[in-house]
Amino acid sequence: MASFLHDTAVENSTTIPGILLSDFYTRSHGYMVKRSKGTQDFYLTYTVSGKGLFHNGKEALECSEGEVTIITPGTPHYYATSERHIWRFYWCHFVPREDWAPLLLLPDGVQGIKWLRIDSAAMNSRVSSAFAQLLQYNLESGPFSERLASNALEEVLLLIASSHAAEIQNIDPRIQEALNLISNRYHQPFTVASLAAQVNLSPSRFAHLFKLQTGESVMDMLIKVRLRHAKKRLEYTSLSIAEIAAEVGFNNPFYFTRQFASFYGCPPAAFRRSLQSSHAGKTPQ
Repeated sequence: MASFLHDTAVENSTTIPGILLSDFYTRSHGYMVKRSKGTQDFYLTYTVSGKGLFHNGKEALECSEGEVTIITPGTPHYYATSERHIWRFYWCHFVPREDWAPLLLLPDGVQGIKWLRIDSAAMNSRVSSAFAQLLQYNLESGPFSERLASNALEEVLLLIASSHAAEIQNIDPRIQEALNLISNRYHQPFTVASLAAQVNLSPSRFAHLFKLQTGESVMDMLIKVRLRHAKKRLEYTSLSIAEIAAEVGFNNPFYFTRQFASFYGCPPAAFRRSLQSSHAGKTPQ
């Protein structure tokens, strides 16, 4: 079933992980997306009507009205509109904040792709409204639009999780402790081994459990947390690139620049210049 997806679909470009993208699509049969190496971010879909077909290279699942999927980072994925259907769905590419980890513990539909069905008509209406609000904020360019979009996405995830609270896994307290360490002490020279020791797990067991529960590797999440804090410093301080790199935990400013460019689509110096140009172009009202 659905093996045609990875055999015939054209390879699509991957997204820039640090940029939240969202939209609402209406797609007839023939619509296909192929990312054989996956992406660095998470990909959320919520089907309003019709049917969509997902494949991870080995297994397939079909999504209908009121059903949610979350494709985790690095999962090869292929999806398309099911035969004889018009698929109407919301979608969002995002990198979750570390405190969102419990909201992403949906049941596995197939390996690497979470799946959940929302049966309540009232809850489906609330999820659709929250998604519509997310799209609106994501289109705006005001000073707080990015934060508003992030808050709207958190509302979407909270509503999805609360619709089936009993089915959502509880996060392991040792992984929660590690997440707290990463969130609050991200600038420290953590390694998988040092974090594992902090939570009394072997490095191999810790790495496996962390990936299983968060969808990301330990070091990938640590780097993304550091980059988010670096972005704030670029926006709100006059610190040099080297100073920012050191403050958020990167020993090498060149490595920091490479990671930042991969995550946000441009080097930190260019990102700061774009902010300065944007502010300079605004005139008092």
